[in-house]
Amino acid sequence: MLQTETNTAAMERRVLRAAHAILRCPRLQADFEHGQWWITDLRTGAQWSCVDAEGPGTVNGLDFEQVTEGDEETEGDED
Repeated sequence: MLQTETNTAAMERRVLRAAHAILRCPRLQADFEHGQWWITDLRTGAQWSCVDAEGPGTVNGLDFEQVTEGDEETEGDED
């Protein structure tokens, strides 16, 4: 079993720590759906799938593939 297929509280913490380090977004949420972890930027709605990976740019064997861009507006922006 891949680590990104592990649905535990400990794995959720690992995924969030790696996501904060790699994505540099202050407000992230991790959800386990369809057998894997997903990350959402709560400010913009951008989403990433969490993948098992190794090499430069990974953290603790994890990396993230962006699947949606999200809204460019962030909190505090006005039209």
